[in-house]
Amino acid sequence: MNKKKKAIILGFILLLLFYFSPKGLLIPTDAERANFDSSASGFIQCPPDLQVKAEYYQYRLDHLVNFTLSFGENKKANITLRGFLGEHFFCIPEGIFVYSYYLGDPSAGINAALFDYNLPLKWWRHFSGFPDQYVRNSLVFVRSDPYGSNSCIYFVNPSTGSTDKKYCLDVPKAHISHVKIVDNRVYVTLGYYSVGTLSGETKAFLYLIEGGNLRRKEVATIEGHPLGVKLPLDTNGKYVAVAYYLHDEIGNEKNGVCVFTAGRLIKIACTEFEDGERPLKVKLEGNIVYVQTTKGVKAYKILSPW
Repeated sequence: MNKKKKAIILGFILLLLFYFSPKGLLIPTDAERANFDSSASGFIQCPPDLQVKAEYYQYRLDHLVNFTLSFGENKKANITLRGFLGEHFFCIPEGIFVYSYYLGDPSAGINAALFDYNLPLKWWRHFSGFPDQYVRNSLVFVRSDPYGSNSCIYFVNPSTGSTDKKYCLDVPKAHISHVKIVDNRVYVTLGYYSVGTLSGETKAFLYLIEGGNLRRKEVATIEGHPLGVKLPLDTNGKYVAVAYYLHDEIGNEKNGVCVFTAGRLIKIACTEFEDGERPLKVKLEGNIVYVQTTKGVKAYKILSPW
């Protein structure tokens, strides 16, 4: 083999190593400035004198929840929705959102209604997902499908209750953990059980939906069927950080954090935590990623050419 062929082969090997290897480092640093107080839901505080009561009852084979909304004694409204539980409500600029659902069956979705702050009913609907956040005048719903391939994110017009946009990820039996929306980018983390030729494993992925295009990158994997999956994420426009907690049915557990570029999702670096140190929240500030865990706060400086 001549020198030219050797150089080509060596260059090809180095290119493969560069492509599949991390593109930077996460260096432990001071965690004193971490701030996890900001809420990403976008929901607003309800009026202090608002009261919402939910009463469950059964009529023949139907399970129902009756909601009573009131401001004092003179202003009241009622609605009855199908479901078992209905203690959940929140407020958005367009009004008061109440909903009922069936415990233990996320694929059944919810039955919901929106009331004006003067308490007339604006609309009621059935939704396949659960409300997750309010962003740019849209209600965002998330559906995790444990039985099929219909794990989706919905953007609903809060004034009418109609669905404006819908993104489905076509991943079998997936659990959507977190959704982060920044400008025209939708970041999604999910875990699912992948059955291989010899054994199954739980895989965690980061998705980016932008302008009809879809990118995805693997975050972490663990052998076995998932009993616990949590994948909080954050982005600052330059980086995306995903903390991961994966737990299987035989007691294996993986915890850590990975950092990607915000646009192409190039994996910069990952680091694992000690056994039992599970991530709760993650926050990016400049080139520092902070992770709140069950044992405290960790911080890492991102070193990368990207």
